[in-house]
Amino acid sequence: MSATTPLLQGAPNFRDFGGYRGSDGRLVRGGRLFRSEALARLTDADLQQLAGLDIRLLYDLRAADERTRDPNRWPASLITEAVAGLESDELAAVRFSGWRQRLGDPSFDAAAARQWILHAYGEMPALFAGLIATLLLRLGAPAAPATLIHCTAGKDRTGFVCALLLAALGVHRDDIFANYLLTRQRRPPEDLLKVLLGDELAHQSAATRAALMVMADVREDYLGTALSRIDGDFGGIERYLAKACQLDDQRRDQLFAALLAG
Repeated sequence: MSATTPLLQGAPNFRDFGGYRGSDGRLVRGGRLFRSEALARLTDADLQQLAGLDIRLLYDLRAADERTRDPNRWPASLITEAVAGLESDELAAVRFSGWRQRLGDPSFDAAAARQWILHAYGEMPALFAGLIATLLLRLGAPAAPATLIHCTAGKDRTGFVCALLLAALGVHRDDIFANYLLTRQRRPPEDLLKVLLGDELAHQSAATRAALMVMADVREDYLGTALSRIDGDFGGIERYLAKACQLDDQRRDQLFAALLAG
């Protein structure tokens, strides 16, 4: 994360994810790629900070019900194009509305929660391929705008899409996982559950609270499940990006030119 990225009180998982070393040792440009949790709780001071970043393209990966329940706050001075997320029951495990449906379910324990979220990650490569293709195309265009990618917690859908974007830029797998796992520091599971459930959390059973902690966390095997699915179905990330996300040599060169320094 860039040291110059402002810390937003209402979205502590907001961050610049430039600065990693990509293809040919070049650095991913700072001030161009941002990721975040939902923006519904931004303070007025946060909006002033955000306005200075001049973000003009927003990929909101949430489903329609999430966007309706918690509409983003956004600086009035920024005219920004917003791209909507996906509608799929396969992603219920990474949506708060899906979690809520499991509250009170006696079978919803930590083991069931883990299998549920791993299933969702396994489906992400197929579900997000088209969206990633449009994102890579937009970011490789001349004068591509600074772009923000976010969902509700900024950890699962955002984590997967940002991981593939960094992979497309040639960032090492270890750095990709480090960026993914940084969410645990920026928005610890306990804090996320307090934000999403408030006082309702205290009324859940011990088994349900344990399950929710699994859902609210980021773990290596979550993202690893998605990447293993890519390996099994496509023969690796490079082939996935080329076949499923339409990243041919020309588009890759354009992406490098736009987002890698040096």
